[in-house]
Amino acid sequence: MSVHIDEIPYFGEHTQVTLACESCGWRKTDFIPAESRGPTGHRLIVNPEHLSARVIRSSSCTVRIPTLGLEVEPGSAASGYVSNVEGVFIRFRDTILMMKRGHDSENDSSEDLEKIDQILSILEQVLSGEEVEIELILLDPLGHSGILHGDSETWSLNKEEVDELAIGPEIPVFEVGKE
Repeated sequence: MSVHIDEIPYFGEHTQVTLACESCGWRKTDFIPAESRGPTGHRLIVNPEHLSARVIRSSSCTVRIPTLGLEVEPGSAASGYVSNVEGVFIRFRDTILMMKRGHDSENDSSEDLEKIDQILSILEQVLSGEEVEIELILLDPLGHSGILHGDSETWSLNKEEVDELAIGPEIPVFEVGKE
């Protein structure tokens, strides 16, 4: 187990906790803020300038690219990460490529494979810096995630929005002076 405390610009102090097994390679990382921010949503309409914007995704965060119908919800083994917008799109692209390799072209419809190719094409356009209007959304019921860019929009999630989200693994958060 390793613990690293750092100041993340615009987010304040965070503790990065990483658990890893050298024998089997299992690894779990999460980011826990020093103070709670409440349930938050973050939105960025991505253009080439935004690819380097920092993204903090906690293990409780749902990541969406609605234009492409893509969503990653946290599961019981979800991990947090610090990346940039480009890195988030690369994660989606790599996962879709892996799924495409797993498809059996004899049993899958050509419609499915065509849709996969369309999504991959748009992701490649975004990653190559082409002007493609595409939205990136982070929804975090615990408020531990965000997009660090002046063009990003942040809002408080209401109870209905929070109730629709997966929470991911339960990570204890301790606050000084509270019992």
